[in-house]
Amino acid sequence: MAFGVSKDVIEEIRSRCDIVDLIGSVVPLKRSGTNTYKGLCPFHQEKTPSFHVDAARQMYHCFGCGKGGDVFRFCMERENVGFSDALHMLAARVGVVIPENSGSDADPAAGRRRADARERLYRINEDLCCFFERTLQSNPDSPAARYLAGRGIPREVAGRFRIGAAPDDWTACLRYGRSLGYTDEELVVSGIVRRKEETGRLFDHFKGRLTFAITNEQGRVVGFSARSLEAKPVAGKYINTPESPVFKKGNLLYALPLARKMMVERNMAILCEGQLDAIAFHRAGLECAVAPQGTGFTEGQARILKRYASRVYLAFDADSAGQKAILRAVEILLPLSMEVRVIRIPGGKDPDELFRNGGAAAVVAAVDAAVPWLEVLAGSLPERYDMNSPAGRGQAAAEVAGYLLKVTNQVELELYIRQAATLLQVSEEAFYSELRLVQSGARRAEAFRPARESEEVSSRPQASGRDVAAGKTLSPGLSAALLTLLELALLSEDAARRLGEIFDGENETLDESNPVEKALNVVIGAALNGEHEHAASLLADLQLEEPAPEISRVLVERREFADPEKALRDAVAQLHRERSRESRAELMRRLRGSADPAERMEILKAISKLR
Repeated sequence: MAFGVSKDVIEEIRSRCDIVDLIGSVVPLKRSGTNTYKGLCPFHQEKTPSFHVDAARQMYHCFGCGKGGDVFRFCMERENVGFSDALHMLAARVGVVIPENSGSDADPAAGRRRADARERLYRINEDLCCFFERTLQSNPDSPAARYLAGRGIPREVAGRFRIGAAPDDWTACLRYGRSLGYTDEELVVSGIVRRKEETGRLFDHFKGRLTFAITNEQGRVVGFSARSLEAKPVAGKYINTPESPVFKKGNLLYALPLARKMMVERNMAILCEGQLDAIAFHRAGLECAVAPQGTGFTEGQARILKRYASRVYLAFDADSAGQKAILRAVEILLPLSMEVRVIRIPGGKDPDELFRNGGAAAVVAAVDAAVPWLEVLAGSLPERYDMNSPAGRGQAAAEVAGYLLKVTNQVELELYIRQAATLLQVSEEAFYSELRLVQSGARRAEAFRPARESEEVSSRPQASGRDVAAGKTLSPGLSAALLTLLELALLSEDAARRLGEIFDGENETLDESNPVEKALNVVIGAALNGEHEHAASLLADLQLEEPAPEISRVLVERREFADPEKALRDAVAQLHRERSRESRAELMRRLRGSADPAERMEILKAISKLR
């Protein structure tokens, strides 16, 4: 597998992470047989359990929706992440350190040292996060505790979001880090401790501040955002952990691990300006809110949101800076085909203040009343242009066109153009003309013009669906025969070896463009190489690259055969019959289409041979 991680590491994580424990932490499972557990599927709504987990083969399969695989596939499906993120999540769960590999670095020891250094940074952040939490909870009369009380944030909410407080001491974190065995250099790299350039003196970065733990997608603490409790702070109201090997603020979203479940369920994400606003939405029951890390919203953060939802609600301040932030976010989200709406907080308040004064109902009402981004942009145009003059309205149209040029989907663009023309009170033709001027030849003007009613529908580009399988479609009989052979090959090494003699590449072959035939080839290869005991694991790897419901079903179902020998003979015979039938049908098709006597004679000979 080309995952950039060695097979040994993947296998170690897989072997340590028991699939029954992993899935059982999400879905109640009941034993049903020696190695089988059943439960309600976490991927679709059902009343009768059709979700099966095989403890021996460490695989799962839902007989309702068809989803299946191993611990990695479950994590990928459940958390809506790629393999790399799932790998790191499960590695953290079972305590496996993933070595860092570099294409230009052939020294495995160097990769291990980098991995160890990153792991130390994770541990420093986790240890200091616990330190900050204890400091806050053990000092109920401290400025940090009083600040949270004033904002109406109870202790359990602070615990859930891992809010803490740094001691009001220039070296408290430094001393604590040293007591845990961390070096000064490690503490500096983590950003917990800073070094004064002029003197080399070490001091605590977050001294006396309220701290918000920042986690990555795997839920590991990678840094902090810290709020000053002083009236006029010297270093700014908020400061963040400096960039480090584990803290890249442009790729982090506050509260993402807590928010992504609802993001997927509701297909929506709420993007706030700060941590307290995100927390307010969560407390109001809208647990799909996140916030960037004290920096402008980035394309990397937008792509993270895209993995979980296609609708984004922007909850920024109503001031001029907030309006600019909204439009910057719109420019980033439009090329990703994201639906963007804007939450308007009544009275210009922020979400945190709205929740404190109006409760959850007021926050939910504000979200329900969110308006499309284009209306917000149109509403702001009179602030910059004289909409009563032709020149002013033309300049406003040019600004709107600049945003619409970010749209990459043709259908979306056409609908946006209609809306923009209505909001600007101009004709669609006039707006098309302005759009062509703004694009300055970057694209053909016709690309923006909707098809006229007189145009043939066939002239429009049609979306093509993904093929169910890369290879040809199998007949039901052939598919059943191959699945039976796969089941028998998994049950018996001897059966797999015998199939290896049949599919020797001379008289009979397996088409690897079909997932079942590819899986059968993998099991046969494992048997011939003396690795039949690892066949299920190899198919689990195959499921990571090319998930196929029929494979996970075979791995979990464990069908019993009264006479395996007869079942093998019958399945092979059925396979030959089905393939002969397919070959004859193809030859007949060629015969009907051929006018060459010599070619027709060769085809007739081939048909006779099949008979």
